[in-house]
Amino acid sequence: MFYIFTFFCLTIYLFFIIFIISGLFKHKIIKLSSDIEAPTVSVVIAARNEEKNLPDLIHDLINQEYPLNKLEIIFIDDRSTDLTSTILSEASNNYSFIKYISISEKSLTMTSKKNALSKGIDMATGEIIVSTDADCRVGKLWASSMAYSVLNKNCISIGFSTINGDKFFDQYQKIDFLGIISANAGAGGWNQFWSGTGQNLAYYKKDFLDIDGFNPVKEKISGDDMYLVQSITKIKTGLINIDPNSFVRTVPMATLKSFINQRIRWSSNAKINIKENRFFFIFLLNSLLFNFIILISFLFGNSWIPIFTLKIICDGLVIILGAKLFDTHINLLSYFLWALLQPIYVPLIAFMGLREKFTWKE
Repeated sequence: MFYIFTFFCLTIYLFFIIFIISGLFKHKIIKLSSDIEAPTVSVVIAARNEEKNLPDLIHDLINQEYPLNKLEIIFIDDRSTDLTSTILSEASNNYSFIKYISISEKSLTMTSKKNALSKGIDMATGEIIVSTDADCRVGKLWASSMAYSVLNKNCISIGFSTINGDKFFDQYQKIDFLGIISANAGAGGWNQFWSGTGQNLAYYKKDFLDIDGFNPVKEKISGDDMYLVQSITKIKTGLINIDPNSFVRTVPMATLKSFINQRIRWSSNAKINIKENRFFFIFLLNSLLFNFIILISFLFGNSWIPIFTLKIICDGLVIILGAKLFDTHINLLSYFLWALLQPIYVPLIAFMGLREKFTWKE
């Protein structure tokens, strides 16, 4: 019976590998056109205790190559206790296109980040919302690339984000994040839009209002990006933006504990897909079961080496092709450590996520 179940999970796993790899070849760069009038854009960023990261992001944003009369930047300071409010106040005073909202009390009706983003979007005058996180860095053409991709395809644009840092642990996180993004991009190649990253999204403000903002998930601590992608692509299409000008860089988690906590928080949203996106849920469930089978086979002396070797090769193909698509370098030693740990890591993160065993700055 165990071998039949293993064969069943292996078959589904290989189906998804072929599905994802073939989807990665279906993307094309959307070229910017000088004939299209620049849309009005509001960059919305929620920040809490980000004094270390905000100066770099503000520097990137004030150097955007976009018509200043059609660009506004809205920061929302969500109850910061460090110098975040001082930094944002100075930026707002120095640059007329930077606006600053201060939240002093926790919302009683909506979780913190969703509440902050909602207030920023309510204030936005731009027809297109572009969002990132306060700990990210963006290029000079980031706003242009994200906004024009929305305009050209009438869609929600799902941007790429990568991890900064040269340390081995940073490179490990980069591999893990790239694996998630590559799987999502592969599905997107087949017009199956599973999720995105709040570090790099763009969409029409009207579409945000049409899905009733964050109100349908106002009690959920995380999952803003997945909700936006899945909800907006139910009323129109999505786009995986592979233009290098749109790419975003973010800081790695400083410790193993914070990294595990972040991944548990992300995985806590998996069960939502039982109702919202069953195809995506099958992918997540199969990933859990297949890794768990390899772990059990290893612990009880069953034949695990062939299927584990196959998995390392197949996962490697996804990572390599994803890295090529997004023009990013990967550390092979980091990949092999990541691949070897997957049968332990995935079940642990999944089970902790189901129990919502994580912390978040509420």
